[in-house]
Amino acid sequence: MLRLRLKEVAREKGLSMNQLSHCAGVSYNIIKAIYRNPYRPTNTATVNRLARALGVPTTALMEDVSEEDMAREQLALAAELAIPRRPGRQPRQQSRSPA
Repeated sequence: MLRLRLKEVAREKGLSMNQLSHCAGVSYNIIKAIYRNPYRPTNTATVNRLARALGVPTTALMEDVSEEDMAREQLALAAELAIPRRPGRQPRQQSRSPA
């Protein structure tokens, strides 16, 4: 499985997502999506633009990982993205309007 090392390489280079977006000419939302899920399918032209903006070969952004490592990392990413509820707060219930 291929994993994009975009977050790691950008941090090594000292670039924020916003700076990388401007330098590469790639949408901020695409960069954010890759940060959140480095296994997501990404257009090769996009990967090339990101590598060029970071000053690295395209292959430096790619890492071959096992299926087990991918599953483990995706579980960790899902847990990281989960928003904890505040104690004592109940989800809103929709009220019904009279017919």
